[in-house]
Amino acid sequence: MPITEREAEFEKVRGLYSDGFVQQIWLRGDAGGGCLIVEAASTDEVAAKLNALPLFRAGFLQPPMIVPLKPYSGFAPRS
Repeated sequence: MPITEREAEFEKVRGLYSDGFVQQIWLRGDAGGGCLIVEAASTDEVAAKLNALPLFRAGFLQPPMIVPLKPYSGFAPRS
């Protein structure tokens, strides 16, 4: 993969982090790939932003798997 595309990816992800969209980003320890925890109003918004990443557009990344999350109820006060 050309360095320029990788640097463009890094810059874009840094921007998404600075904007508050990306909350956390992790690289997989068992295989290639990564995981992002993001905050958005909809899965469509997430898909649009992730599909605009330079490495996805250049064909280096597979389409992202988007999994909506909800709060863990085990820490909630018991009634």
